[in-house]
Amino acid sequence: VLDEIFNADRIGTSFIVAAIATVFEFMIAIPLGITAATHQYSIRDYVVTVLVLIGISLPSFFLARLLQNVFSAQLGWLPSSGLTDATISPTFGGMMLDYARHLILPILTVVILSIGGRMRMTRTNMLEVMNSDYIRTARAKGLKESVVINKHAFRNTLIPLVTTLAGLLPSLFSGAIITEQVFDLPGIGNKAYQALIVADIPFIMGYNMFLAVMTVIGTLLSDLMYAVVDPRVKLGR
Repeated sequence: VLDEIFNADRIGTSFIVAAIATVFEFMIAIPLGITAATHQYSIRDYVVTVLVLIGISLPSFFLARLLQNVFSAQLGWLPSSGLTDATISPTFGGMMLDYARHLILPILTVVILSIGGRMRMTRTNMLEVMNSDYIRTARAKGLKESVVINKHAFRNTLIPLVTTLAGLLPSLFSGAIITEQVFDLPGIGNKAYQALIVADIPFIMGYNMFLAVMTVIGTLLSDLMYAVVDPRVKLGR
């Protein structure tokens, strides 16, 4: 079971997809959440919120099939499934480029489905912080609005976001089960799906135990990060 779970190719594929998707998720969701909060009830806020809600509402299998139909079947820009193409030159550069092309649609699917929750959390926390007394004090001192937002408001917005790190670590290694199955990726999530179908109980038990350990480690790292984000938190007290 351990050999199956820690297979380098399998868990490596899931990790690459999840890690790249997570980077793009933070790069997109946090700025969107900040701009929606700082322009509350504006056209920008409404447009961002509607787009994010559409992404949240889409089932993963539906969005994955939709992207396959548009970018693979109709436009022919990207491959629809798998990780490699047998017609590609076996050079290192050619293989890496082919590998990247196969991962674009799975990563895009995960990013679209995940930015909504992060964006909404950022917006909600940012609105609470913007109404705080110290924000009004900073503005009364004549600080620039960019300084008030980026230095004072955003740093305190990070505190609740750090809590989500508890689920970030297991998500990097658990694999996107449905997405990997739709795009036929040889990841740990697809392996777990196949194990469920054939009732491979030892693998499912080991897989769940592995996710439990990752969750505990992620929670520990999340608690330790509080001291980095918030200087008021002192370790050992």
